[in-house]
Amino acid sequence: MGALLIRLYKNFEVILSACFLSITVGVVILNVILRYVFDGGLFWIEEVATTAFLWSVFIGSAAAYKRKMHIGIDLITKLFPERVREVISSVINLLMAVINGYVCYLSILMINANKLKRTPVLDVPAMYINLAITVGFGLMTIHSIQFLITEGILLVRGRRDLPRMSS
Repeated sequence: MGALLIRLYKNFEVILSACFLSITVGVVILNVILRYVFDGGLFWIEEVATTAFLWSVFIGSAAAYKRKMHIGIDLITKLFPERVREVISSVINLLMAVINGYVCYLSILMINANKLKRTPVLDVPAMYINLAITVGFGLMTIHSIQFLITEGILLVRGRRDLPRMSS
């Protein structure tokens, strides 16, 4: 049971993103079947599919960031010795923590500014849709801080034998 919980924790973002992507695909397929087999679709499917896809994108971005799978340009850093690369990596992690945290903060401001806005079809508060941005960038901020702490420990120790916190 403990191993299962650890695997769920480590893969939380991937599982959640996959669930939202499955909802997106499922409701779109349902609507296609209803439209071509029964000559009519459900009017709310597009809004549900768009919302689920948005959540999948932002949670999936956090999952990719956690595994350091985002595209990075390391051509310049490869020119430097290992110790300098470690410092550059720490500076980049600090910048990413600040940027991700700032976007998370801006998304909270956006939610507050639009808190009375509702979706046109389902008439649910739009904040539930916009919250995807906050959750995604909030998770990326947390991962940035984890990377920063790990890199700081590595710089102090002067070696690269500490396991990654995100694995």
